[in-house]
Amino acid sequence: MKAVLLALVAAGLVLQPGSALQCYSCKDKASNADCQHVQNCTSTETECYTEHIRAIGLTVISKGCSSHCVEDSQDYLVGKKNVTCCSTDLCNISGAHALQPAAAAVALLSTLAGLLLWGPRQL
Repeated sequence: MKAVLLALVAAGLVLQPGSALQCYSCKDKASNADCQHVQNCTSTETECYTEHIRAIGLTVISKGCSSHCVEDSQDYLVGKKNVTCCSTDLCNISGAHALQPAAAAVALLSTLAGLLLWGPRQL
């Protein structure tokens, strides 16, 4: 019974609906508050990106979908450019990396398996 329950939980966590990735999208905005538009990516666009450019006290932010995102960080004489990539829905809200679903599923399954195998009488 425990094995069946564990298998059902694992299948539910691994299987996801076949919907397109969603990313926040904007071009050349001054802040994250100005970049709240949600874009449905195409089937070939599997990553979200965030690009921050800071120069002479100004910040410009661009976000969107990408079919081949490359993380990058460059320092210039008068500023800095930073590109971050991620691959879960709306993960580019702040440019920080989000917890990947596979890592979250493994952690949850490990905890659940430990609890099931340990048994309620041990708790």
